Amino acid sequence: MPLAAFALSASACLFIALVEAWLLLATTKGSNAAARWIPNVRDLLKSHIDYLMMALFLFVFFGLFRLLAVVPPGWVVASACFGAFFNPAGFLVCALRPSYVASPPGAFLAWMLLSCVATTVGFASAGWLIAAAALAAI
Repeated sequence: MPLAAFALSASACLFIALVEAWLLLATTKGSNAAARWIPNVRDLLKSHIDYLMMALFLFVFFGLFRLLAVVPPGWVVASACFGAFFNPAGFLVCALRPSYVASPPGAFLAWMLLSCVATTVGFASAGWLIAAAALAAI
């Protein structure tokens, strides 16, 4: 079951990226309502790209873990999935609240720090586990 969380989280990230793609289209093609709702289009684009990358990483890790028959520890899965979801969400928040770019609240900074640490720990650990399994298979 822990391995399935990679695929489920990747699918969620991909879904969010697709919704953001439609929002980008709406904001850049003259929708006044979308432009008022999302005043910072640059950060929406950053969030969109980040969610696409996170989906890719999670799908790749899922496939490599299956291919190499490695079952990652639950903390690696939880960390990678948590970080992959919440790290790009920071850009989305900044797209909706441009004031957070210049003067972010402390809670937002703590959230971003936690999500960055979780992403780094989760993905680095997953990469290490895959590299170790690949080297052991040689």
